[in-house]
Amino acid sequence: MKNELLSPGGLRTRVIDDLGDSAPKLMVILCHGFGASGDDLVPVAEWLIDSSDLIASTCQFACPEAPVDLTKMGMPGARAWWPINMALLAEINQTRNYQQLTELTPDGMLTATEQLNQSIKELLTDRSLSQNQVVLGGFSQGAMCSTDVVLRHGFSPAMLALFSGTMLCREDWTNLAKAHPGCQVFQSHGQQDMVLPFRPAVELSQMLFDADFRTEFHEFQGGHTIPASVLHEFSESLSSLLG
Repeated sequence: MKNELLSPGGLRTRVIDDLGDSAPKLMVILCHGFGASGDDLVPVAEWLIDSSDLIASTCQFACPEAPVDLTKMGMPGARAWWPINMALLAEINQTRNYQQLTELTPDGMLTATEQLNQSIKELLTDRSLSQNQVVLGGFSQGAMCSTDVVLRHGFSPAMLALFSGTMLCREDWTNLAKAHPGCQVFQSHGQQDMVLPFRPAVELSQMLFDADFRTEFHEFQGGHTIPASVLHEFSESLSSLLG
């Protein structure tokens, strides 16, 4: 299995595949969450390659590293797409005033999504791939960043994959989703998620569905994670997309 380090758009990116000399037919871009290392989702990419001969023979995976270094926050090796107000997030979970979360446009988010969008463009140009040959997604903050790229930058992937993401900047995203041609969406969320609550994730799914996105929502018993059951379902969705 090939694992190389590139920096499209200035983002340190692990690119993984088992294609040999063959060109990819589908690029799967997986963005990690807040506080993780840039390589956090590399094992997910490797598992997906091992899960299916079809995926292994057609897909190339890219795992970009978020631009914000959290070392000064006492988290060496940890990265973020934008800083998080942890006190506010704890207050939202305690009061269940989810409107504070879903109407929030975090400082630094627009800069991060612009850089991710540029990184994706460079990856596709280098491989002569089009937007509809991309699955774009991520976990938690990486899912939010991917959602903003699709909606704000008019990106049209074959699939948007959201693992434990949530609704942000509700008014902007709702209007942008209505103007977007839509795409397939794979979304998962734990019913006992104590980091990003379940209800706003359902609201995000409903908003995308109302805007003619082809949504597929996978809820599970558990917290802020990607369980094995969801990985198996995602592998099947990728295989169906390729088939």
